[in-house]
Amino acid sequence: MQPSYDKSPLTLPEQVEHLRQKGLVIGDPQRAIDVLRRVGLYRFKGYLLPYKSSEGYAGGVTFEDIEDLMAFDEALRLHILTAMPLVEVGIRQAISQPMLERYGVRWYACEELFAASDDFQHSEFLRKALDEFHGMPDLFVGHYREKYHQTEPPPAWMITETMTLGSWSKLFESLPQEERDLIALPLGIKASTLASWLHALTIVRNICAHHSRLYDRTFNTMGLADDRRTKRLLRQHSFDERDEGARRLAPRLYALHRLTCALDPQTRWTAGLKTLLAPVPPDTLARVGFRPGWHGQSEWA
Repeated sequence: MQPSYDKSPLTLPEQVEHLRQKGLVIGDPQRAIDVLRRVGLYRFKGYLLPYKSSEGYAGGVTFEDIEDLMAFDEALRLHILTAMPLVEVGIRQAISQPMLERYGVRWYACEELFAASDDFQHSEFLRKALDEFHGMPDLFVGHYREKYHQTEPPPAWMITETMTLGSWSKLFESLPQEERDLIALPLGIKASTLASWLHALTIVRNICAHHSRLYDRTFNTMGLADDRRTKRLLRQHSFDERDEGARRLAPRLYALHRLTCALDPQTRWTAGLKTLLAPVPPDTLARVGFRPGWHGQSEWA
């Protein structure tokens, strides 16, 4: 039988002393109290995990070092979120427009179009999509409810505005191969790769939206690229997503790079990413999953 969690809470000064006893260098205890009051000890200790050993924390690591990591992590999350409007809106349209043209205004409600799986049951998807739609306070939702009979689902371009990226990811993966290929072709990405990227980016998007830690986080494997040459170059110069120690954020940043460029060739998102990561020390960069010199590779142009 597993024991109950019975640790007692610590006061803020006790939290500072606890960190000090574990080996963290704290030059300004009052500053440390102010930070812990704002972010919490549990969150703060998450950034200390790379420096933890059975004896405590690695010698020389300071409270300010961890503050810098938290600031970097926040900047990274915010930069990722700047890409999400382009990706989320663009993916909605990339999926919905060809399906509208082929199957009409309520294509998403055609159960026969979709393959059922452990992750997708069309009846459950449709129920959730309609609940989300009717629960939205937007004027266009109220206008539709007041003006039109509710015996049929609303047109796809309205549902498009209320579905989450996670729902689009599952919807896309459940479409027939022919339809997925048609959708992925204008993006220059194979359908299988796009499905993997949408699933991976849904997780990253949710982490960022909930302000959780990205730095030093390990993810599941994901589709890397479409052709062998690009995979080889990425694995040589940027990251190797097969390596347990490198299954971190970097491949997801590459997916964002490719998708933002495909959806808007004028985007400056990747340039902003390179600027953000340029001053980051190599050991910190490695915790994101990158190798030194990654930004100069042709795959990131």
